[in-house]
Amino acid sequence: MKRIIFLLTIVLTTPLNPIHSQYNFDIGLNFGGTGFLGDIGGTEEVAKGFIGDIVLKQTNITTGIYGRYKINSKMHFNSGLNYVKISGDDANSAGPRGWRNLRFQNQIFELNSCIEYTFFKINDLGRTGRYRTSLNVYAFVGGSVFYHNPKGAFLVNSNRPIKDWESLRPLKTEGQETPYSQINFSTPYGIGAIIKTATFYKFGIYFRYMKNYTDYLDDISTVYAHDPSEENIANQYNGPEEQTASFSIGQIRGNPKSFDDIFMLNISFSKIIASKNNIYYADYLMKYKVPKSYKSKRGYGRTKHNTYQFKNFKKKKAKRTMRANF
Repeated sequence: MKRIIFLLTIVLTTPLNPIHSQYNFDIGLNFGGTGFLGDIGGTEEVAKGFIGDIVLKQTNITTGIYGRYKINSKMHFNSGLNYVKISGDDANSAGPRGWRNLRFQNQIFELNSCIEYTFFKINDLGRTGRYRTSLNVYAFVGGSVFYHNPKGAFLVNSNRPIKDWESLRPLKTEGQETPYSQINFSTPYGIGAIIKTATFYKFGIYFRYMKNYTDYLDDISTVYAHDPSEENIANQYNGPEEQTASFSIGQIRGNPKSFDDIFMLNISFSKIIASKNNIYYADYLMKYKVPKSYKSKRGYGRTKHNTYQFKNFKKKKAKRTMRANF
Protein backbone atom coordinates (compact mmCIF):
# COMPACT_ATOMS: atom_id res chain seq x y z
CA MET A 1 0.00 0.00 0.00
CA LYS A 2 2.79 2.45 0.88
CA ARG A 3 4.48 1.79 -2.48
CA ILE A 4 1.24 2.45 -4.36
CA ILE A 5 0.67 5.77 -2.56
CA PHE A 6 4.29 6.76 -3.20
CA LEU A 7 4.02 6.05 -6.94
CA LEU A 8 0.67 7.83 -7.23
CA THR A 9 2.14 10.86 -5.45
CA ILE A 10 4.97 11.05 -7.98
CA VAL A 11 2.63 10.70 -10.96
CA LEU A 12 0.01 13.17 -9.75
CA THR A 13 2.46 15.84 -8.67
CA THR A 14 4.62 15.70 -11.79
CA PRO A 15 4.07 18.79 -13.97
CA LEU A 16 2.28 18.20 -17.25
CA ASN A 17 4.95 20.10 -19.22
CA PRO A 18 8.42 19.95 -17.61
CA ILE A 19 9.85 22.44 -20.11
CA HIS A 20 7.60 25.27 -19.00
CA SER A 21 7.07 24.17 -15.39
CA GLN A 22 10.07 26.26 -14.31
CA TYR A 23 7.71 29.23 -14.27
CA ASN A 24 4.23 27.69 -14.05
CA PHE A 25 4.67 25.33 -11.10
CA ASP A 26 4.41 26.09 -7.39
CA ILE A 27 4.57 23.90 -4.30
CA GLY A 28 3.10 24.64 -0.91
CA LEU A 29 1.51 23.72 2.40
CA ASN A 30 -2.03 23.98 3.73
CA PHE A 31 -3.41 23.96 7.26
CA GLY A 32 -6.81 24.48 8.82
CA GLY A 33 -9.85 23.16 10.65
CA THR A 34 -12.20 20.37 9.63
CA GLY A 35 -15.73 19.32 10.52
CA PHE A 36 -17.64 16.06 10.17
CA LEU A 37 -21.20 15.42 8.94
CA GLY A 38 -22.24 11.86 9.75
CA ASP A 39 -24.26 9.69 12.11
CA ILE A 40 -22.51 10.95 15.24
CA GLY A 41 -22.61 14.56 16.33
CA GLY A 42 -25.04 17.44 16.35
CA THR A 43 -26.58 19.33 19.23
CA GLU A 44 -30.28 18.49 18.81
CA GLU A 45 -32.36 15.34 18.99
CA VAL A 46 -32.92 15.34 15.22
CA ALA A 47 -29.99 15.79 12.86
CA LYS A 48 -29.90 19.06 10.92
CA GLY A 49 -28.37 19.76 7.55
CA PHE A 50 -24.82 20.99 7.01
CA ILE A 51 -23.87 23.94 9.25
CA GLY A 52 -26.88 23.40 11.49
CA ASP A 53 -25.35 20.16 12.79
CA ILE A 54 -21.88 21.51 13.61
CA VAL A 55 -20.44 21.09 17.11
CA LEU A 56 -17.47 23.45 17.44
CA LYS A 57 -15.78 21.41 20.18
CA GLN A 58 -15.53 18.52 17.70
CA THR A 59 -13.58 20.60 15.18
CA ASN A 60 -10.28 18.97 14.27
CA ILE A 61 -7.25 19.75 12.13
CA THR A 62 -6.16 19.06 8.60
CA THR A 63 -2.80 19.67 6.98
CA GLY A 64 -1.08 18.71 3.77
CA ILE A 65 1.30 19.42 0.92
CA TYR A 66 0.47 20.11 -2.70
CA GLY A 67 1.79 21.06 -6.11
CA ARG A 68 -0.03 23.36 -8.54
CA TYR A 69 0.58 23.60 -12.28
CA LYS A 70 -0.61 26.55 -14.39
CA ILE A 71 -2.35 25.31 -17.54
CA ASN A 72 -3.33 28.79 -18.73
CA SER A 73 -4.30 32.15 -17.25
CA LYS A 74 -7.55 30.74 -15.80
CA MET A 75 -6.91 27.01 -15.29
CA HIS A 76 -4.64 25.24 -12.81
CA PHE A 77 -4.07 21.57 -12.00
CA ASN A 78 -3.60 20.90 -8.27
CA SER A 79 -2.52 17.64 -6.66
CA GLY A 80 -1.54 16.86 -3.08
CA LEU A 81 -1.50 14.66 0.00
CA ASN A 82 -3.60 15.53 3.10
CA TYR A 83 -3.88 14.36 6.69
CA VAL A 84 -7.40 14.82 8.07
CA LYS A 85 -8.65 14.04 11.58
CA ILE A 86 -12.37 13.78 12.41
CA SER A 87 -14.29 12.82 15.54
CA GLY A 88 -17.75 12.81 17.08
CA ASP A 89 -19.43 12.08 20.41
CA ASP A 90 -23.09 11.52 21.27
CA ALA A 91 -22.40 13.12 24.65
CA ASN A 92 -22.78 16.45 22.86
CA SER A 93 -26.30 15.59 21.64
CA ALA A 94 -29.68 15.48 23.36
CA GLY A 95 -32.45 12.89 23.48
CA PRO A 96 -32.05 9.52 21.71
CA ARG A 97 -28.81 10.62 20.05
CA GLY A 98 -27.34 11.24 23.48
CA TRP A 99 -28.70 8.03 24.95
CA ARG A 100 -27.02 6.05 22.19
CA ASN A 101 -23.74 7.21 23.74
CA LEU A 102 -21.44 6.36 20.82
CA ARG A 103 -18.16 8.08 19.99
CA PHE A 104 -15.37 7.73 17.45
CA GLN A 105 -12.14 9.14 16.12
CA ASN A 106 -10.70 8.65 12.66
CA GLN A 107 -7.42 9.61 11.02
CA ILE A 108 -7.60 9.92 7.24
CA PHE A 109 -4.78 10.03 4.69
CA GLU A 110 -5.95 11.42 1.37
CA LEU A 111 -4.35 11.65 -2.09
CA ASN A 112 -6.19 14.14 -4.28
CA SER A 113 -6.17 16.00 -7.61
CA CYS A 114 -8.42 18.78 -8.88
CA ILE A 115 -8.90 21.43 -11.54
CA GLU A 116 -9.04 25.08 -10.43
CA TYR A 117 -10.86 27.69 -12.52
CA THR A 118 -10.28 31.40 -11.86
CA PHE A 119 -13.55 33.30 -12.43
CA PHE A 120 -12.55 36.64 -10.91
CA LYS A 121 -9.19 38.39 -11.00
CA ILE A 122 -7.67 41.72 -9.96
CA ASN A 123 -4.22 42.17 -11.49
CA ASP A 124 -3.28 45.25 -9.45
CA LEU A 125 -4.75 44.60 -6.00
CA GLY A 126 -3.29 47.69 -4.35
CA ARG A 127 -4.21 50.01 -7.26
CA THR A 128 -0.65 51.36 -7.19
CA GLY A 129 0.06 50.96 -10.87
CA ARG A 130 3.06 48.76 -10.04
CA TYR A 131 1.21 45.40 -10.29
CA ARG A 132 3.11 43.96 -7.36
CA THR A 133 0.16 41.97 -6.00
CA SER A 134 -2.86 40.32 -7.57
CA LEU A 135 -5.98 38.53 -6.39
CA ASN A 136 -7.50 35.39 -7.91
CA VAL A 137 -10.88 34.00 -6.83
CA TYR A 138 -11.43 30.45 -8.06
CA ALA A 139 -13.64 27.38 -7.85
CA PHE A 140 -12.37 23.80 -7.97
CA VAL A 141 -13.56 20.23 -8.33
CA GLY A 142 -11.67 16.94 -8.47
CA GLY A 143 -11.30 13.44 -7.12
CA SER A 144 -9.45 11.73 -4.31
CA VAL A 145 -8.70 8.37 -2.77
CA PHE A 146 -8.21 8.00 0.98
CA TYR A 147 -7.42 5.52 3.74
CA HIS A 148 -9.29 5.56 7.06
CA ASN A 149 -9.54 3.50 10.25
CA PRO A 150 -12.31 4.50 12.71
CA LYS A 151 -11.75 3.82 16.40
CA GLY A 152 -14.16 3.76 19.33
CA ALA A 153 -14.11 3.78 23.12
CA PHE A 154 -16.33 3.57 26.18
CA LEU A 155 -17.05 6.73 28.12
CA VAL A 156 -14.47 5.87 30.79
CA ASN A 157 -11.58 6.29 28.35
CA SER A 158 -13.02 8.59 25.67
CA ASN A 159 -10.48 11.29 26.53
CA ARG A 160 -7.46 9.05 26.13
CA PRO A 161 -5.14 9.37 23.07
CA ILE A 162 -6.44 7.75 19.91
CA LYS A 163 -3.69 5.12 20.03
CA ASP A 164 -5.43 3.70 23.14
CA TRP A 165 -8.79 3.41 21.41
CA GLU A 166 -10.00 0.21 19.76
CA SER A 167 -10.21 -0.26 15.98
CA LEU A 168 -13.88 -0.81 15.11
CA ARG A 169 -13.68 -2.29 11.62
CA PRO A 170 -12.50 -5.79 12.71
CA LEU A 171 -15.35 -5.96 15.29
CA LYS A 172 -18.06 -5.86 12.57
CA THR A 173 -20.28 -3.89 14.95
CA GLU A 174 -23.28 -4.10 12.59
CA GLY A 175 -22.90 -7.81 11.87
CA GLN A 176 -21.31 -7.45 8.42
CA GLU A 177 -20.18 -10.67 6.76
CA THR A 178 -17.03 -8.91 5.58
CA PRO A 179 -15.57 -5.68 7.01
CA TYR A 180 -16.11 -2.48 5.04
CA SER A 181 -13.22 -1.20 2.95
CA GLN A 182 -10.63 1.12 4.46
CA ILE A 183 -9.87 2.53 0.98
CA ASN A 184 -12.58 4.84 -0.36
CA PHE A 185 -13.17 7.61 -2.87
CA SER A 186 -14.34 11.20 -2.65
CA THR A 187 -15.29 14.16 -4.85
CA PRO A 188 -13.80 17.29 -3.29
CA TYR A 189 -15.02 20.70 -4.46
CA GLY A 190 -15.07 24.25 -3.17
CA ILE A 191 -14.05 27.87 -3.59
CA GLY A 192 -10.98 29.87 -2.64
CA ALA A 193 -8.91 33.02 -3.08
CA ILE A 194 -5.20 33.53 -3.69
CA ILE A 195 -3.07 36.66 -3.31
CA LYS A 196 0.04 36.52 -5.49
CA THR A 197 3.01 38.71 -4.67
CA ALA A 198 5.78 40.01 -6.89
CA THR A 199 8.30 37.76 -5.19
CA PHE A 200 7.00 34.37 -6.29
CA TYR A 201 4.82 33.73 -3.22
CA LYS A 202 1.12 32.85 -3.01
CA PHE A 203 -1.09 33.18 0.08
CA GLY A 204 -4.55 31.66 0.00
CA ILE A 205 -7.68 30.64 1.84
CA TYR A 206 -10.26 28.12 0.65
CA PHE A 207 -13.35 26.18 1.68
CA ARG A 208 -13.32 22.51 0.69
CA TYR A 209 -16.16 19.98 0.86
CA MET A 210 -15.43 16.26 0.54
CA LYS A 211 -18.41 14.38 -0.87
CA ASN A 212 -17.52 10.84 0.22
CA TYR A 213 -18.87 7.52 -0.99
CA THR A 214 -18.87 5.60 2.28
CA ASP A 215 -21.09 5.67 5.36
CA TYR A 216 -18.54 4.12 7.68
CA LEU A 217 -16.16 6.94 8.55
CA ASP A 218 -17.75 6.76 12.03
CA ASP A 219 -18.39 2.97 11.84
CA ILE A 220 -22.16 3.61 11.96
CA SER A 221 -24.63 3.06 9.15
CA THR A 222 -27.55 0.62 9.62
CA VAL A 223 -28.90 -1.28 12.67
CA TYR A 224 -27.72 -2.87 15.88
CA ALA A 225 -26.44 -6.44 15.56
CA HIS A 226 -25.72 -7.15 19.23
CA ASP A 227 -27.97 -7.22 22.29
CA PRO A 228 -26.47 -4.86 24.90
CA SER A 229 -27.83 -7.07 27.69
CA GLU A 230 -25.70 -9.94 26.42
CA GLU A 231 -22.72 -8.27 24.83
CA ASN A 232 -21.39 -4.73 24.94
CA ILE A 233 -18.50 -4.39 22.49
CA ALA A 234 -16.61 -1.17 21.95
CA ASN A 235 -18.70 1.74 20.65
CA GLN A 236 -21.86 -0.40 20.64
CA TYR A 237 -23.98 0.79 23.56
CA ASN A 238 -23.34 2.31 26.96
CA GLY A 239 -26.50 4.35 27.49
CA PRO A 240 -29.19 4.54 30.19
CA GLU A 241 -30.47 1.18 31.39
CA GLU A 242 -34.13 2.23 30.94
CA GLN A 243 -33.45 2.84 27.23
CA THR A 244 -31.88 -0.55 26.54
CA ALA A 245 -34.89 -1.69 24.46
CA SER A 246 -34.26 1.15 22.00
CA PHE A 247 -30.82 -0.26 21.21
CA SER A 248 -31.58 -3.98 20.81
CA ILE A 249 -30.90 -6.14 17.77
CA GLY A 250 -32.51 -4.74 14.62
CA GLN A 251 -33.10 -1.25 16.03
CA ILE A 252 -31.91 1.75 14.04
CA ARG A 253 -28.29 2.68 14.69
CA GLY A 254 -27.57 5.01 11.75
CA ASN A 255 -28.84 6.29 8.40
CA PRO A 256 -27.49 4.29 5.42
CA LYS A 257 -29.12 6.71 2.94
CA SER A 258 -26.73 9.49 3.83
CA PHE A 259 -22.96 9.15 3.42
CA ASP A 260 -20.43 10.66 5.81
CA ASP A 261 -19.02 13.93 4.49
CA ILE A 262 -16.18 16.21 5.56
CA PHE A 263 -15.68 19.94 5.14
CA MET A 264 -12.70 22.16 5.92
CA LEU A 265 -11.54 25.77 5.94
CA ASN A 266 -7.83 26.01 5.16
CA ILE A 267 -5.13 28.59 4.63
CA SER A 268 -2.32 27.90 2.17
CA PHE A 269 1.16 29.13 1.34
CA SER A 270 3.20 28.26 -1.73
CA LYS A 271 6.28 29.33 -3.67
CA ILE A 272 6.69 29.38 -7.43
CA ILE A 273 9.60 27.31 -8.71
CA ALA A 274 11.80 29.54 -10.90
CA SER A 275 14.92 28.08 -12.49
CA LYS A 276 18.09 29.92 -13.57
CA ASN A 277 17.49 28.49 -17.01
CA ASN A 278 14.15 30.28 -17.22
CA ILE A 279 14.03 33.16 -19.68
CA TYR A 280 12.28 35.41 -17.15
CA TYR A 281 14.96 34.71 -14.58
CA ALA A 282 17.64 35.57 -17.15
CA ASP A 283 15.90 38.88 -17.85
CA TYR A 284 15.92 39.57 -14.15
CA LEU A 285 19.66 38.87 -13.90
CA MET A 286 20.38 41.27 -16.73
CA LYS A 287 18.30 43.98 -15.11
CA TYR A 288 19.54 43.71 -11.54
CA LYS A 289 22.59 41.51 -11.19
CA VAL A 290 24.92 42.17 -14.16
CA PRO A 291 27.85 44.36 -13.02
CA LYS A 292 28.16 47.70 -14.75
CA SER A 293 31.57 46.70 -16.10
CA TYR A 294 29.83 44.20 -18.37
CA LYS A 295 27.36 46.72 -19.71
CA SER A 296 28.10 48.87 -22.76
CA LYS A 297 26.27 51.50 -24.72
CA ARG A 298 25.75 51.14 -28.43
CA GLY A 299 24.00 53.74 -30.48
CA TYR A 300 21.42 52.99 -33.12
CA GLY A 301 20.52 56.34 -34.62
CA ARG A 302 19.43 58.64 -31.81
CA THR A 303 18.52 55.78 -29.40
CA LYS A 304 21.03 54.02 -27.20
CA HIS A 305 20.41 50.46 -26.00
CA ASN A 306 21.93 48.41 -23.22
CA THR A 307 23.85 45.34 -24.35
CA TYR A 308 25.28 42.67 -22.07
CA GLN A 309 28.34 40.51 -22.49
CA PHE A 310 28.14 37.26 -20.52
CA LYS A 311 31.39 35.81 -21.79
CA ASN A 312 33.23 36.30 -18.50
CA PHE A 313 30.21 36.79 -16.28
CA LYS A 314 29.19 33.99 -13.91
CA LYS A 315 25.56 33.99 -12.84
CA LYS A 316 24.92 34.00 -9.12
CA LYS A 317 21.79 33.29 -7.17
CA ALA A 318 19.86 36.51 -6.82
CA LYS A 319 19.33 38.05 -3.42
CA ARG A 320 16.49 40.07 -4.84
CA THR A 321 13.69 38.50 -6.79
CA MET A 322 12.02 39.94 -9.82
CA ARG A 323 8.37 40.90 -9.97
CA ALA A 324 6.35 37.99 -11.31
CA ASN A 325 3.28 38.61 -13.45
CA PHE A 326 0.77 35.76 -13.92
